[in-house]
Amino acid sequence: MEETIELRELLDIIIKRKWLIVIALILSMTIGSIYSIFFVTPMYKSNTTLMVNSSKGINAGDIAASFDIGSISTSQKLVVTYGEIVKSRIVLEQVIDKLNLDMSYTKLLSRVSSAPVNSTEILKIEVQDEDPEKAAKIANTISDVFIKEVMRILKVNNVETIDRAIPLDVPVNVKTTLNIAISAVLGLMLGVFIAFALEYLDRTIKTPEDVHKHLGLHVIGTIADYSQLKEN
Repeated sequence: MEETIELRELLDIIIKRKWLIVIALILSMTIGSIYSIFFVTPMYKSNTTLMVNSSKGINAGDIAASFDIGSISTSQKLVVTYGEIVKSRIVLEQVIDKLNLDMSYTKLLSRVSSAPVNSTEILKIEVQDEDPEKAAKIANTISDVFIKEVMRILKVNNVETIDRAIPLDVPVNVKTTLNIAISAVLGLMLGVFIAFALEYLDRTIKTPEDVHKHLGLHVIGTIADYSQLKEN
């Protein structure tokens, strides 16, 4: 019975302060929308994939013929190593020079990622940039420079491009709907919190129930507020 009364009181507070909660909700959603639209710089992702084979000096056309369990296992280990070479200074600095990029090695490195695809022999290189065309161009240039450096340093021809990067016009970091939904939840929580805080800080006695609750006294009479009555 006590839990039912307390729950009813909580609901009464929410209903009583409903406009405060609604205002907090709308304000939070508005801030979330403005932030997503005007303050988030859209970033576009583009990727290229490479096939790595463990056989040294193999021609690209003979890659399929070299597949066996031993070579696949070795190739999978090579993919991890090659993934680190992709992000090396010797590769990325050449890319910066070739494309005349206005960024440092560290900045470009923060926008580049490379990893095997599901423990396969395929290496995926991903690049993020504010310009989708530029992201694709950087990814393809990294791929070209990387293949050339592998051939120069290791004297092998065991990497082949599977897919070239293409521009993608959908930003990966602008999620307006999700941001608005999160803002709505936060606004609702904030509104409810403020409503309960105001109710807790309000120590004024307004009803006979408040007299009994706070003072432990029973009301034996009330005075009507005649100022609210319309004159006949």
